[in-house]
Amino acid sequence: MANGTIAFDTLSTSGQISGTAKSVDTDYLASGIKHWVNYDAVNQTTDGSLNQSGLTDHDNGLFTSTYTNNLNSAADKCILGMSWDTENDGSSQRTANARGGININQDGNTVNSTASIKVKVYQGSTGSADGGEVDQSANYWATMGDLA
Repeated sequence: MANGTIAFDTLSTSGQISGTAKSVDTDYLASGIKHWVNYDAVNQTTDGSLNQSGLTDHDNGLFTSTYTNNLNSAADKCILGMSWDTENDGSSQRTANARGGININQDGNTVNSTASIKVKVYQGSTGSADGGEVDQSANYWATMGDLA
């Protein structure tokens, strides 16, 4: 099979999508999300991902996702994250709002990398005390940046 190039500016559907969004500009695709993960740390399963070749669960609330295709720059990227405030798939909330809630962010003890992202999930931080790392039923994070 020969490989070739297809050039176009817009992708369109033939009508199977309901609603008004039936096309997308290819510039949006080229500059959009390059990696995302839905990780269940309680059961240690990846429930969904894009551009992830593997995930390492280091400890409570500390995970590294390795990219299938590396990023162009270690620093020129945007990481978005959220964690579902439950450890039992939504049967009950893990913490009360008064305890500082759940936070997820890039681990500050790890150098930026083009090959992976290390994130930390923690709860209970306040103005005068740090929170502790926790495992949640669903931890979501996405990377936006250019691929190498």
